[in-house]
Amino acid sequence: MNPEKMIPDQTQAHAGCTRQAAQPFNLAVDLCQRWAADRGRLALYYDDPDGRTWAYSFWDLQREANRLSNVLAALGTLAGDRVAIILPPRPEALIAQLAACQMGAIAVPMASDPVDPAMAHRLRDSAAHLAIVDASSRSQIDALRQQLPLLRQIIDVAGEAGDGIHSWPRVREHASPRYTPLATTADDLAMLVYPDKTNVGAPQALPLTHGAVLAVLGEHVEAHDAFPQTGDLLWSPIDWASAVGLTSVVFPTWHFGVPLLAANPGGDPHRAFALLEKHAVRNAVVTTETLSAMMVSVPNARSAYDLELRTLACTGEPPSQPVVRWAREQLGVTIRQTPAVGPTMRQENDDPRQAG
Repeated sequence: MNPEKMIPDQTQAHAGCTRQAAQPFNLAVDLCQRWAADRGRLALYYDDPDGRTWAYSFWDLQREANRLSNVLAALGTLAGDRVAIILPPRPEALIAQLAACQMGAIAVPMASDPVDPAMAHRLRDSAAHLAIVDASSRSQIDALRQQLPLLRQIIDVAGEAGDGIHSWPRVREHASPRYTPLATTADDLAMLVYPDKTNVGAPQALPLTHGAVLAVLGEHVEAHDAFPQTGDLLWSPIDWASAVGLTSVVFPTWHFGVPLLAANPGGDPHRAFALLEKHAVRNAVVTTETLSAMMVSVPNARSAYDLELRTLACTGEPPSQPVVRWAREQLGVTIRQTPAVGPTMRQENDDPRQAG
């Protein structure tokens, strides 16, 4: 299955690179709502664990985000409240981020499999009052509830309900698909993002503002060779709960109205290549470690797979010269390095727990 890709509006897309954030400015509006009027504009392909592919337009995602914003409001979520999103890369993770941001709440994305002490620290440190979970993270949350007095509500995407636990399918069923975003500014806090590594003692969150998207556009355009081009589709195995996954993958791609592919190869290089071939992926962002593993496992990628890769951005340590040569000869691309994510998104000494 190779779903049709929508052609981005070049004039409208590139205008965002040079303009200053107007007031008001809301991250969710910039990434999704402004594209949603075109009901056929595709935003996300999701290749689920069973190999089935689901396609979502920006309109689809916006309606779901609106429903969830109304649910969050009904559960007492106010502007400035912290909403933990403990999900793997799946549509609900991005829907939840959009829903929280458009209502002025602070999204706190977390990897769905950190060790318990790391999860407990992040939930306490962020002062999250509500968490959106799946079956895996739900089991960890259940074991930690006594340590988290501020965590009052849980929404389970798997549909399980209980004391203070709400089923995503049930609560969204009767929620309105209409919602008016809060008039935030580019300098208001939108997200708190914790380091990927769980072995760091009491790691501090990186605060991302609503205007953080504007700070990464130039680098993204350069890394992906005058992005976007007709037919572009971006894939990355990097978790959307990480700063790199957000600022090098989700933010700039959706700012330009280009679709993402959500598909987890599970660390299998052959599976990664199969996904690139199946979906005719044109743009990819991977870690240096992942790229090296792909080279070792599939040294003759050009003859093994029919690829349409146009650009490849690498994050982490610079790739070795053998990897650079392999990418040029076997993938037909020149590796570009993604910029480091640092405190420029907001002042480093800002207290993330202060209202944004």
